[in-house]
Amino acid sequence: MWSSVSARTRLVGRERELTAVRRLLRKHRLVALVGPGGSGKSRLAAELCPVEPGTAVVELESVHRPDLLWHVIAFSLNVWEEPGSPLHATVVRALSEHRVLVLDNCEHLIREAAAAVTELLAHCPRLRVLVTSREPLDLAGEMCVDVGLLPPADARALFVACGGSPELADSVVDHLPLAIELAAARTDVPARHRDLDAVIRWSYDLLDPAEQAALRRLSVLVGDFDLELAAAVCAGADDVVQLMATFRAKSLVVRSQSSSRSARFRLLESIRLFGLARLAESGETDATVDRLATALTRMIRTVAAAPSISDETNTWLGGHEHQLLHVIARLPPSDPRHTWLVAAVVHVWHLRGSYVEAMRLASTTLASGPLSSHSEVLLFRASWLAGTAGDGAEALRLAEALVAHPSTRHPIWEARAWNTLGHARSKVGDLDGARSATEHAVVAARAQGNERLLMTFLNNYAWLLMRIGDLDAASAVIDESLRWGALDGHRWMFAKHTAGAIALRRGALDLAEQHFVVALLEGSSSCAALSGVLEGLGIVAAHRQQPERAVVLMTAAAATRRSRAARSEPPWTHMVASARELAVLEAGERRAARARQLGERLDFAGLQEYVSSVRRDDPLTSRQQQIADLVVDGLTNQEIGTRLGISTGTVRSHVTQMLTRLGLSSRTQLAARTARVR
Repeated sequence: MWSSVSARTRLVGRERELTAVRRLLRKHRLVALVGPGGSGKSRLAAELCPVEPGTAVVELESVHRPDLLWHVIAFSLNVWEEPGSPLHATVVRALSEHRVLVLDNCEHLIREAAAAVTELLAHCPRLRVLVTSREPLDLAGEMCVDVGLLPPADARALFVACGGSPELADSVVDHLPLAIELAAARTDVPARHRDLDAVIRWSYDLLDPAEQAALRRLSVLVGDFDLELAAAVCAGADDVVQLMATFRAKSLVVRSQSSSRSARFRLLESIRLFGLARLAESGETDATVDRLATALTRMIRTVAAAPSISDETNTWLGGHEHQLLHVIARLPPSDPRHTWLVAAVVHVWHLRGSYVEAMRLASTTLASGPLSSHSEVLLFRASWLAGTAGDGAEALRLAEALVAHPSTRHPIWEARAWNTLGHARSKVGDLDGARSATEHAVVAARAQGNERLLMTFLNNYAWLLMRIGDLDAASAVIDESLRWGALDGHRWMFAKHTAGAIALRRGALDLAEQHFVVALLEGSSSCAALSGVLEGLGIVAAHRQQPERAVVLMTAAAATRRSRAARSEPPWTHMVASARELAVLEAGERRAARARQLGERLDFAGLQEYVSSVRRDDPLTSRQQQIADLVVDGLTNQEIGTRLGISTGTVRSHVTQMLTRLGLSSRTQLAARTARVR
């Protein structure tokens, strides 16, 4: 079930709509579920299009900035903007292999959604789009299905399914699903009040004054929120846990499905809009938003003061992205809290790999006022983003501002600032200055005794020493960094990549491959070092005369680097380019083209499987052996898929991997080889 759709009750009724939409989606490429708020459009769409391979779901209820529409679609698809290419072009490429796209709750972004759908349908010939909205997109070829009141029998059945008394089921007048659910929770509602707006008003009027104030104030929270934020905006609420329990019992708040350890909630959109109107009537809007901004800033400043940011904290920040963007839009840039909130969003987008978008937001914010007026977190993250994008001069400007920032009186930020300066100096070719700054950072981190900070700075120092050419010192430093173990997937992948690169420079191919393989299998898929790890494995393969394998890995690395706007440094760039040229030359254009196709198709999980199982002299995996045996028997890919209960595409991928891995060029050769070793 989608995150925004409650699965507490089964779908009741709607057989006519389900049949109509399924029929239309078979014949048409754009279908819209149109109806008033509370009619159950999202629930119906979730029933029609569950989250599964080939189906992309984009939930727009919490998106209130039209300029972020493509960004939200990209995030839902887990893709990133590529340098030199607009984000919408990246999204189009990502959706070219999808069958269905669902855009849920489009009414507040109707023009932007219509423009996006027009472009997607024009460039993705296989794609079909299902939209839910209170009004049509008004596009040519759009087929609309009205989602309105439930028939009386279905309304009664839903009322009972939601816990209402069967004796009162016939008194339900408004047959919208949301109104029915609210009425079922308030069985004392008079019949004359059972339309949607009246039911919400009735439920609100039955709250005591403190509960009414809390519900009004909760309406400033967009999308999911946790108890901590609820307590912050509901100033004066004595027991926020009891308050949420009360609102849930009255169907005014729903518990969100979330991977977070802490409980998360959301207001149904119709109730949130009602609450916003009451908040404005009471004159509390500005004060409530102000409390939210202060609470978020306080939390972010606490995070910034910590020696390191944990995965749990990163998850928390990512879960509050909509709240952050909502408040940023309400605060003027001159407000000191603005820079902290922007820093948090930039950090979230950086972790997600949206480097171009993150740098654009950071640059826009930093252009307002002197650099010293901005938060150290924003300067820190922006400097690293600039360096990653290849803008060494900007990275150095921001790093120098960070070193001079008052925050560096704190030992943690002193260490971070000098480490950032070392990175920036290396980007402009000042390796001696970079070494001095990085040594300063390592000394400061060692004095703090924080293993995460020290592991990161030792890794950076080892990479710099390798660039300088001091391989003995680089090996000793990276060994110390690795002794901390896999503290998290990001640091572990960076350290293992550095260790592998140093081993390559020393000519130790086996050791280098070992480091790169561990980095890929145990590291994070969103780590910026991923492209370098794949390149390292490609270099090893090229030196071992495994050209197709090298091309597969180099192609996957290039796609990853493009998607994250990440640039490598000159010595590494030269090593990669030389290995790539050697591999393509030895493979020949035909075999190299086939290898490139496989490299473009493999996702992170596919790359892990490929690297862990695809070794030229290693045996086939059990699944690949099954497929190879059926190739010997003369079965086609489709017949093999039917026999094994897997898709034709999966069979094709396995056959391609076996051909590449075994150095073969046809199914006939694969059959002959398999028959020979049976």
